[in-house]
Amino acid sequence: MTDQFKEQLQSAGVDVTGALNRFMNNAGLYERFLKKFPADTSYQNLLNAVEAGDFEEAFRAAHTLKGVAGNLGFDNLLTYVVPLVEVFREKNPNIPADQFQGAKDEYQKLCEIIAANA
Repeated sequence: MTDQFKEQLQSAGVDVTGALNRFMNNAGLYERFLKKFPADTSYQNLLNAVEAGDFEEAFRAAHTLKGVAGNLGFDNLLTYVVPLVEVFREKNPNIPADQFQGAKDEYQKLCEIIAANA
C-alpha cells in the first residue's frame, strides 16, 4: 500500500490503523480486500431493495454493508449506515434522506479512491 493511498483513505475517514490490526498488520491483504470492496453487492442490493420498498432485504443489505465497512475501517460510511440498519430493522418507511444520501456519498468517495489506486 502506497503512502498516498493510505493518506487518501485516512482523509476520507478510514481508520487504516484499526483495519490493519484486524488484518494482522498485513497491508497487502488489507489492500486486496479494499480493492474487492467496489465489487461487493451489498450496496447495490441496498439501493434495489429501497427502490422496491423491500425492507427485509434492505435490512440484510445494510447489515452486510455495515459489517464490510466496519472490517475495512470505513468509519465515515458507518456513521450513515449504522442508523439506516436500525431504520430497516424496524421496517420504517420513513428513511432519513440525509442519512441515505450520506451513505451514497461516502460509498462513492471510497470507490473513487480505491479505483484511483487500483
